[in-house]
Amino acid sequence: MLSSFFSKSKPINYIVIALYMTVFFGIAYYKKGLEIKSTPILLATVGLFLYVLPMLALNLVAQKNNLTNKGTFTILLYACLSAVLPNSLTSFYILASNVFVLLALQNILHLRNEKQSKAKIFNASFYIGLASLAYFWSIGFIILVFLGILYFCSKDYRNWIIPVVGISVAFLFANCFTLLVYDSFFAFTDYIDSFSFSFHSYLRKEQLFSVGVLSICTIFFFSIYLIKFGRKAVNTKPILRLVIVYLLVAVGIIVVSPSKDTSELFFIVAPLALMSTAYLEMDYRQFAKEVNLWVFILMPFIILLF
Repeated sequence: MLSSFFSKSKPINYIVIALYMTVFFGIAYYKKGLEIKSTPILLATVGLFLYVLPMLALNLVAQKNNLTNKGTFTILLYACLSAVLPNSLTSFYILASNVFVLLALQNILHLRNEKQSKAKIFNASFYIGLASLAYFWSIGFIILVFLGILYFCSKDYRNWIIPVVGISVAFLFANCFTLLVYDSFFAFTDYIDSFSFSFHSYLRKEQLFSVGVLSICTIFFFSIYLIKFGRKAVNTKPILRLVIVYLLVAVGIIVVSPSKDTSELFFIVAPLALMSTAYLEMDYRQFAKEVNLWVFILMPFIILLF
């Protein structure tokens, strides 16, 4: 049974999920029409690694911080929810930005250990800076860094300055790169992206399914998560608040995103996977749980009809 299989954390689970993700990654590029040239194929290969490997980081975030049980539901749901976003899977910059955001989240949650706090704050801020270089509006996730400081190490005033230093270093590295490769500086005006509050593109037939599925999942699982939040122990609530803010910031990025081709929806997949895992791990009928898992697994195949 699926629930029994994915409730465990064995190598075969990761292999099965990675193959599932690879299939939909290939379908996304097939629908886009990948040209048989060395550069596009190389970018697609790197993109596949940027898509599949972060599931390990997400799994570590979930299990090391007791957000979920010791199974693979989270990464399965991450795979299923992301598979309904083919535009995201073919966007190299979105995938790269998502990787850096997850690495930043790892460092933020490690602040609870109260060891090497300054290094972790710097690392998280630096990763957010790199994420914003790939996709500017991911700069909004810097809110998570400041919340991490507030919850875990707010007494030292110097900690509040470090995020600015981390982002500045990322910007400095970008300047060094462009100076070496293109013999020009990376202007601040090139860094800042435009914004738009228009959602007309979401009404297109090829995007409507993806938007509809993730909208329903977000409303439902966010509601369940808020209900369960009140029943959690006080010492775990700061981490749960970070997950909630993670989702809210991702929604904010979607709202201001200039292109709105559904690739920006990818940022809500990780926090949504954590929240939906909390629902799957609730104590209810086994048959219903099996049906839910099959719905999630088969749902991305509907995208082939669009």
